Amino acid sequence: MIMNDLSAMIQHIQTPKFMSAVVALILTSGSAFAGAPTSTIAASADEPAVSAVNGKIDGLYGAVNHNYLRGAAGTISIPVGQRFGLQLDGLYARGFGTDILGYGGHFFTRNPSKGLFGLAVGGTHSTDFNDLLAGIEGELYFNKFTIGGFVGYNNYDTRVLSTFASCVNTQRDFAAARLFAAIYPVDNLMISAEWQNRFGKNFYVIGLEYQTPLRGVALFVDGGVGDNNYRQVLGGVRLYFGGNKSLKDRHRKDDPENMGSTFGGTSGAGIASPAKATPKSAGLPPT
Repeated sequence: MIMNDLSAMIQHIQTPKFMSAVVALILTSGSAFAGAPTSTIAASADEPAVSAVNGKIDGLYGAVNHNYLRGAAGTISIPVGQRFGLQLDGLYARGFGTDILGYGGHFFTRNPSKGLFGLAVGGTHSTDFNDLLAGIEGELYFNKFTIGGFVGYNNYDTRVLSTFASCVNTQRDFAAARLFAAIYPVDNLMISAEWQNRFGKNFYVIGLEYQTPLRGVALFVDGGVGDNNYRQVLGGVRLYFGGNKSLKDRHRKDDPENMGSTFGGTSGAGIASPAKATPKSAGLPPT
């Protein structure tokens, strides 16, 4: 009942307004660096964009539209001088009746007390679909809050009939956007909410991540809803490498989010309702 009420409520949100908010947020995160007074930049010069070489490995399991998904993801981040960072992403998953391989890359500048601004690219590939994303990402940091987003180009090529978003059957080029907000009630606990727009569909995800007392070991879970009765539940264990830090510091001083993990659920949505059915047998209207 609650999920149905939430789905009905979010139908009224206007996508163009969200798109404008994402673009404005990312441009603001970039201007946070360009417009900062020289004295402010000098005062934060001791904080590099990436604290040191670091990484993380995820083990994940869950379901997207009743299609079970399991796999692993990983990242490695390295400092590039004092003001810049480079991150490489990787992912392997089994779901939607196929093996899925993912990759990603980020090149960014970051002031850990202010925010991040950079370029990001990522893709997932399988025998059933190819999904490529490329654009700009940004984050703004406040004491216990983070807001961020991504906006860019999405090329989605499916080789099976999609009943979830029939536009991907005839069209490959789309705009993609993501907007998120996170709160840290304590430094080792993050609660987040995000919106994604992909192939003209809206997705809404609530997430939680908790870093346990075991060094570098965190637990995470994401639950999502969206257009055309989209449903997502994914969770798992995350192992961080690269020093002993709070979860908040890892998010702000080490690695950005893995592109494959961030967009993996919505990537599979293109063929997930169900993977190889016609609109009539799926019980969903073509949209």
